[in-house]
Amino acid sequence: MLYPDERQIIVDTCLYMQSIDFFLGTWGNISMRIDDHILLTPSRVDYQAMKPEDIVIIDPEGNIVEGTRNPTSEKEVHRRIYVKRPDIGAIIHAHSRKAMACSVLDIPCIPCMVDEMPQVIGGHLPLTQEYVETSQHANLGKAAAAAIGDSYGLLLRNHGSVACGRNMGEAVTASRVIEKACGIYLDIAPEKKLRLIPDDAIEAGRYFYRFSYGRDKT
Repeated sequence: MLYPDERQIIVDTCLYMQSIDFFLGTWGNISMRIDDHILLTPSRVDYQAMKPEDIVIIDPEGNIVEGTRNPTSEKEVHRRIYVKRPDIGAIIHAHSRKAMACSVLDIPCIPCMVDEMPQVIGGHLPLTQEYVETSQHANLGKAAAAAIGDSYGLLLRNHGSVACGRNMGEAVTASRVIEKACGIYLDIAPEKKLRLIPDDAIEAGRYFYRFSYGRDKT
């Protein structure tokens, strides 16, 4: 089994993110880049039951190198960010409450307001421009890679946060800074205009979860 220590780090981090309510159910995923391989959490596997051998390894083109599970349905978010940003070594996609709240706001970014943001995130926290349906994995990855620029984090529109770091410790810190910054923005921002998920995307998302999520290798 390749990279047993790094696999355990991913499992342990999943449990930590769940313990602080950043992961809900099986929503949320983690990856690490080691050499020319990307280690990803599997799709639709409960974090309490996840084992190191459940981690899936892919190459930079998205081909499975090792693993019997389906990789996370958001693998393209991770893969495309790694391809674009060779300085990033770990990524956490979370569904934390305040980041998700900010992801529905009709704004281009969370402005750089507090001391941790320039240090950990690199400045403003960008949002992807449009909502991408849950099942549109390739498009979601393209949107994330297009939005991230030189930041170490971003918000996926109507979806959640993506936190990056040179290592897992930095990615965890970035995830917490994103949640804190989003909470501060919600407290102090003036009138808030929302962007809602379109009706057709609501039905598509429901169908994907009931009939496709975690069932096919992607």
